[in-house]
Amino acid sequence: MTKRIRITALLIAAAFILGLCSGCKNVRQDTAATPAQTAEVTATEAPEETPERMKNGGALSFLPEEPIPVPKLSEMVYDRPDTGKLIAEYEALTEKAASCGDAQELLNDYYQVAIDAHDFGSMYELAYFRFAMDTEDVYFSDEYDYCDEQSAVITEKMNALFAAFAASPLRDELERAYFGEGFFEDYDDFNDADEAYFDLMQQENDLRFRYYSLLEDAYFNTNAQLEQNHDTFGGIFIELVKVRGQIAAAKGYDNYMDYCYASTYKRDYTTIQTWEYLDLVKEKLAPLMQDPKIADDYAEYSYWKEAKSLEYLSAAAEKMGGPILDAFRFMKDRELYDISYNSSKLNTGYTDYINNYEAPIIFIDPSGRDLLITLFHEFGHYTDFYCSYGFSGSYEIAETYSQAMQYLAFAYADPFTDSERAENLRATLSDLLVYAILRQAAFAEFELRAYSLEPEELTPERLDAIYGQCIEDYGLSELGSIWTNSMFWIAYGHFFNVPGYVISYSVSAVASLQICRMEAEEPGSGVAAFIRLLGRTHGKKFVAVIEEAELDSPFDAEAMEKAAAFLNEAFGRN
Repeated sequence: MTKRIRITALLIAAAFILGLCSGCKNVRQDTAATPAQTAEVTATEAPEETPERMKNGGALSFLPEEPIPVPKLSEMVYDRPDTGKLIAEYEALTEKAASCGDAQELLNDYYQVAIDAHDFGSMYELAYFRFAMDTEDVYFSDEYDYCDEQSAVITEKMNALFAAFAASPLRDELERAYFGEGFFEDYDDFNDADEAYFDLMQQENDLRFRYYSLLEDAYFNTNAQLEQNHDTFGGIFIELVKVRGQIAAAKGYDNYMDYCYASTYKRDYTTIQTWEYLDLVKEKLAPLMQDPKIADDYAEYSYWKEAKSLEYLSAAAEKMGGPILDAFRFMKDRELYDISYNSSKLNTGYTDYINNYEAPIIFIDPSGRDLLITLFHEFGHYTDFYCSYGFSGSYEIAETYSQAMQYLAFAYADPFTDSERAENLRATLSDLLVYAILRQAAFAEFELRAYSLEPEELTPERLDAIYGQCIEDYGLSELGSIWTNSMFWIAYGHFFNVPGYVISYSVSAVASLQICRMEAEEPGSGVAAFIRLLGRTHGKKFVAVIEEAELDSPFDAEAMEKAAAFLNEAFGRN
């Protein structure tokens, strides 16, 4: 099967552009409280029927509020989007923004563009879903390619429009009326940037395109394959690091990671705090990997197939109740998931959002993966998307939901025996420790160190040494997985296409670990904390949301001490 790379720049941009608007109703307020017996949440009976979805729940808040029918996922209709019309609308409104003196007139025109962009995003998602369902389907393979290619053009036009709004005398009025205070600050760069800056951006895009092109025929499953691809992919990464350094310098930053944290991800923590966090992880959590049982038996779950996996998730959702149960019933009643097996299915798992129906969907290919744990993980994302209408507050918060749900679902799912439940809960914790916290922390340190090198220091061999040292420092070198090979950095796609992202996995895992600990110490309290997060994420940043939800910041030494103590107890090390 030909490997495919999905580029979601448009969808990521659209989530923040259309989602962070003052008029959006982004968190459902019509869900029942959780039945967890805690002081924070009052028990209520489960709702008799699945709540209706409202058309204006997310980006299109200017539309009249009314119920929207949601078909089964298999019955959602794909029609090739009229991208020519959408591009022309963007261009016309961009030109009009330079001279129009009426903010409401601009907004009325923008609303139509937003509706068409909304539809494009839905068709893009459906094309990908149909392709993922059957990679041998030539029609949907071509349709996905078409939408993917058009997304780059549409993203460019969308950015140009918002840059024009940012430069308009009506900027403040537009923000007050719809977009929200400070929205256009992100687009000042487009108006201030010179030709040299755009040339650097084009160089980065060209290198990414070269990477994607070579990736079609490259494999990284063995040490020999890593060695075979080492210089080629290593060379591309080195050029990307150099170009990105110049991009950061053009924006007044000494280091690309500092620029990335502030400009791309808009985090409320800095690289300095990340270094302090990484030191805490190495001091408090990496030593756990000296335990042979954790090192040898991590992520050993009981394996279950499609029917039982859904049955177990249903039992867990019924017990957790509230918006978690609402989300499950919405998904189950409308069959907004596909977790079946077929040989031509794309080997991936993801949760997405179909804007036209205000509906999240889950897709999982169960081959080569444990369906149950993957379903629990994706259902964490699903619940978030259901409650926020597809707009998480931050990448870190989104990952906190998915990782916490893995533990909570195992804690409540029936009909596990006590030994099965204990085994799966331990496996969830070891999975969080090894894969999410330690591995991603090692990857994050590798990135920080790579982007701190002088251009003349950037060689494949130097990067091999840095990567190998990071793996060793976090206690991972004895696991024997392919990713512990010192050359594996050439194979990890995040380093090439989403630089600076990986730290999100690690810090969110420490946050989710608090929810796991609360649930273990007092059943129901972890569920209550999860639901508190659901009502606080939209438009807010990670650390602020965590603290508002009465959780400890992962950057606090005390939080790391608690995490280490909890894991030591869970693994019987006390």
